[in-house]
Parts: sequence; structure tokens; C-alpha cells
Amino acid sequence: MKTVKRKECVSCGAKLKAQHTIKQFPIYMGAGKYDPSTDKFADMVFAKCVECNCVQMKNLIPLDILYENGHAGSVGRKWLLHHKQFAEFISRFATGHLVEVGGAQLNLAKYLEKNENIKTITVYDTNLKCYGNKETDKIKLREQFFDKDTVGVIPDGIIHSHVIEHLYNPKSEIKDMSDLLEDGSYMFISAPVVDKMMRDGFTNAMNFEHTYGLTKNLLYKILSHAKLKIIDEQDYSEYCVFIVAQKDAQTSDTPEFDNVEDSSYFHDFIFDRQTETGRIKGSLTEKRENTFIFGAHIFTQFLLKFGLNESSFSFILDNDLDKQGCRLYGTNLVVKSPKILKDIESPLVVLKAAQYTEEIKADILENINPNTRFIL
Repeated sequence: MKTVKRKECVSCGAKLKAQHTIKQFPIYMGAGKYDPSTDKFADMVFAKCVECNCVQMKNLIPLDILYENGHAGSVGRKWLLHHKQFAEFISRFATGHLVEVGGAQLNLAKYLEKNENIKTITVYDTNLKCYGNKETDKIKLREQFFDKDTVGVIPDGIIHSHVIEHLYNPKSEIKDMSDLLEDGSYMFISAPVVDKMMRDGFTNAMNFEHTYGLTKNLLYKILSHAKLKIIDEQDYSEYCVFIVAQKDAQTSDTPEFDNVEDSSYFHDFIFDRQTETGRIKGSLTEKRENTFIFGAHIFTQFLLKFGLNESSFSFILDNDLDKQGCRLYGTNLVVKSPKILKDIESPLVVLKAAQYTEEIKADILENINPNTRFIL
């Protein structure tokens, strides 16, 4: 399909040089009951800035097409705990009228509405209809991309959780959000540490939705450019950081941050994925009816694009009820509940689900079939 070409670096505005291309990658990382003939593909071109070394995608998918089927979100205890702890982290500063950008599932908003100091939470997302209903009138819904011109009340705070990595022009888009805030108001951010994720081989780190290598250094530069001063920061995990930033018109736009990024993680990531796929292929010795792969998500799409064969697997397993019975986009593999492993004597499961791997493995062994074998 036709893509939009990223013409300059998201960090410094310099030119980009292509580094690696994965031909015809599925543009959507979820599952559904779509006609396979409607699946769309595009070349996934990883590029690097010639000046600051920031790694980013050169081919961008038009947003209305990329999110046509909604955001392929995640389920599980880790995400629920994340939202709970993020809400607790910002509770000391969150008051008045808040805007949340990209909160379709309303999990964070539902935690925050219990705070008596918060009057309203206006949630912007293009697929609010896909998820649960709001519980009180405190939560206001805007089923659209965030648009600063549609915010009626000047917000006392703006929240975004795992949104900044989705922005095509993060410096200008975060500044647009910040421009809504009066001096002394807050922006609350939960963001992935993309370079750390890629160093550890996480294939959900950079893709058509997460289009650039967000490092902590780059995150700080983006916030400084938007006149936002960090007043509190917490590492939720190795792979995620919580930040409270306060609007301060006196904040310098030329702070003392590193001007050159360490991009070594990218080349290691590509090499390791090629090696890893070869290892997994060599371990697939079971009959197809006893062999499964976990994750109706980009985890599986990446492994298939790097050389695994769909014919090796009976089904994809996934805990998301909305995905079960559907087809993983860009493939012919059907999604089933992991509960189908219960009746198989000694099933074999390929499980490469990044930071969720251990949680998923433990659930299968403890609650479904203790005789399950894994290729990790």
C-alpha cells in the first residue's frame, strides 16, 4: 500500500538513511474476522538519522488506515497493575479538569475518577466504542484523535499513557498539548523505554505503530522543547517510566542532553532476531497438531516474517477473548484460547511475548496444563 515517507529525524530534523527493510509487513498487529483479501501490507523500513543516530521508521501508514480496526491493545495482570500504579503516581498532582489522550479502555480514567480532587476526565480515542462503558458522568468521551481546538475547558492536566511512541511528530504534537496548559499545570506521562526493549529482543518495541526509538534522553528533549519541566520521575520497570512534568514557560529549549543517540541496539536486534528464528525452526520437531505459537500480535508476525512457517502451527494462542476465533491479520492462523492445551498430553508452545512471557508461561503451567513444553 502507499505510505507516507518520513522526511526528517523526529529528534533533530536531519536526513534519514535506510538501514534494514522487512518486505510487505502487515500494517495491523491485531486479529479479527476480516476478509483476508482486504489485509494491507507495506515495507517496514528502519532508518537512522545521519546526525544524531536516532532509529526510526521511514515508511508511515496514514493514521486513518493504521487505526481503522482500533489499537491492538494488551490484556493481563501487568497492564491492570500498570494503570493502578500510574494512577497512584500522579494522584498527588492531579486535580480539576483533566484530559487523557488515548485511553480507549478507560482503565486509567476509572481509577482516577475515584479521586475527589478531580472534577472531570475527558478521554480522547478513535475507538472508544470498542471498550467498556464509563461508570460516572465524571468521565467525558471524545471519539476522535486528540485535537486541541475541541478542548472546551482549559485543562489542569493532560495525561497520556503509552501514547508518545505512537506520535509521528512527537516534538510538535507534545508541544501542541503543552500549549493548552497554563504555567504551573501538569502533564502526566507513562512511556516505554524503546531502546531497552530492543536490546532485550522485544519485537513489540518498534513497528508501524511505534515508529521511532524513544530513549529516555529523547523523551527529556521532547518535554523540554514543549516547555515542560520534570518534577517527578519513577521507573515503573526497566521498560517503562512514569513522569510528572510541569508547564514552565522559562524552561530552556536547548537543555544539556546528549546530542547523539547510541543506536547499537538496533543492529544487534536485527541480527539476534535472525539467529533466534533459526533456533526456533530447528526446535520445531513435533507434529503440527501438538504445536502452537502464543500471541495474536506482532510477536508472531515478526517471527513469521523472519522465517517461521505458518504450517508448523496448529493455532495461535491468546488470552484476549475478543481475539479468540479470529484470524491474525496478515496470516491464515486462527486464534484459540490457551485452554485448548488442557486436553493435549504434552503440547509444545513457541512463546516470545517480550515482558509478558513469564506471566503467560506461569498461567499455562499453573492453571491449564503443567506438562506444556515451551520454546522461549
